[in-house]
Amino acid sequence: MTDVKRINVYAACDKAIQAMNRENVEAFWRLKTANFDRINIIRTVKEVYEKSAKRAQKRYYEVAFEAYLLAMALCRIEPKKAHAMAEKAITEEWVRKMLHDTDFMTLYRFDTEMERKAYKLAEALEVAQDKALEIDKALKLWSQQLGQYAINATDYALIDAFLDAKIEVVEWESEADERVCRECMSLDGKKFKIDELPVKPHPKCRCTWVPVLDDEVKE
Repeated sequence: MTDVKRINVYAACDKAIQAMNRENVEAFWRLKTANFDRINIIRTVKEVYEKSAKRAQKRYYEVAFEAYLLAMALCRIEPKKAHAMAEKAITEEWVRKMLHDTDFMTLYRFDTEMERKAYKLAEALEVAQDKALEIDKALKLWSQQLGQYAINATDYALIDAFLDAKIEVVEWESEADERVCRECMSLDGKKFKIDELPVKPHPKCRCTWVPVLDDEVKE
């Protein structure tokens, strides 16, 4: 396999996660200092989540677009053509569909899980003695959800690009560091037909795939 394997396909994803974390720390800090009662607490909390989700959608679009272009580069598609294909494939509707569909990894829909988290926090704040603690716990869970969907946006865009580039076989590439799990490492280097690609073993999985090109198949 060529040097393209060493490209970090999650670079844009990581930047998006860092940006979302900074934004949400600030938003949830404001929630700690907000004055609300039992009448407006649900509205106030929901507004924090909804604004965060709206910002996240823009991040996911950027992440997916970048991942699609990167996949096209791995497939050796000419940049101008790749960009035109990305504009057609990765749209705001693409992002909305990703967030609306039940995800195979999380087993929930982004939007319904967001509402569940918002109502759960609002209920906790009504009775909690330590409201800051409840808000910190909620922020951690919300950040985990946002981070997982940034990874999802990357993965789904890669697969869509491989399909659009008529790639039939991909090679599983695991992260070669101390955090990689045994199951992921066992998949490293294995080749799969694109329509038989196994589900990632666990949430936050950083494994990815690289296309097996025609000249590589013949080698």
